[in-house]
Amino acid sequence: MLACAAALSLGAATMSGASASGSASAAGSASADGASLTQAPPPGKPAFQMPFSCQSQWQLNTYDAGHDPALDIVVKGNTGSDGLPVQASATGTVTATYWDNGSGNTIQVKHAGGWFTAYYHLKDAPDRYVKKGDKVQPSTRIGRIGASGGTSWAHLHYEQRYLAAGDFTDERHRKPVHFNGVEYTGVGRQWPSVTSANCGDSAAWKDCPPGSVCFYSGTDGTGSVCRTDSDDPSSACGLRKSFFNNGNVQEGYDHVQVTFVEGGGACLHRGWDEGRGNFASGGRTIDSVRWRGECPA
Repeated sequence: MLACAAALSLGAATMSGASASGSASAAGSASADGASLTQAPPPGKPAFQMPFSCQSQWQLNTYDAGHDPALDIVVKGNTGSDGLPVQASATGTVTATYWDNGSGNTIQVKHAGGWFTAYYHLKDAPDRYVKKGDKVQPSTRIGRIGASGGTSWAHLHYEQRYLAAGDFTDERHRKPVHFNGVEYTGVGRQWPSVTSANCGDSAAWKDCPPGSVCFYSGTDGTGSVCRTDSDDPSSACGLRKSFFNNGNVQEGYDHVQVTFVEGGGACLHRGWDEGRGNFASGGRTIDSVRWRGECPA
């Protein structure tokens, strides 16, 4: 596995001709010699989005020829990325979750048409949020940014790969990265402010107004919704497979403690990044709901 750069330089050259937000207008920009700075995605490539929540802003770096076309990604301004959620870039299937001394906690996802994405240096065990064989959508959290493996600073090393046949790729299969139809590649380049358009399936995570905790009959916020904005000691929600805590920011009343008919329970944090997820395979039957500040250890 290649080693990521040891430190992030905020002074690296910014790609000229591309908009700071990474908008589609960059696709038609040209360099001084008339050569195109970016290329449209090849036919059949999935519509990959940044692996982060909708409208969040990020800094992208390619570094040297040994690193490009992979990207190292940190939050805009490099103000601290450790622990921030990582989402899938497109619909697909998890084909590998593993540890490597170089890439650390690593996940590979297979998408349509022989395309893959790879996510390195994740903070937690690679099967904490997803497991091999799981289906994912762009809204599915697969991990958190970390500094595992052969790196000393928290960032996401990200790759898009192509393999016509098979379920496991390596760095020989890397291809230039496209987000939202715009190419981000080239030795020694930096994009200091790119906005994520990974806003998920419009049919997912719906009908959950602020102040409510919502439980869905399908995974990833799909299917019918059962919600409450108050304590419910005897829930009638029944079997549910995913949840979204969209509670208000109110000290002492923004976490949700849920117990299950099957036994055990869960503490649901709040918000779009921390408050969405899937219950264990097969779902859980909601027994009771209690709003509180922090759940007990």
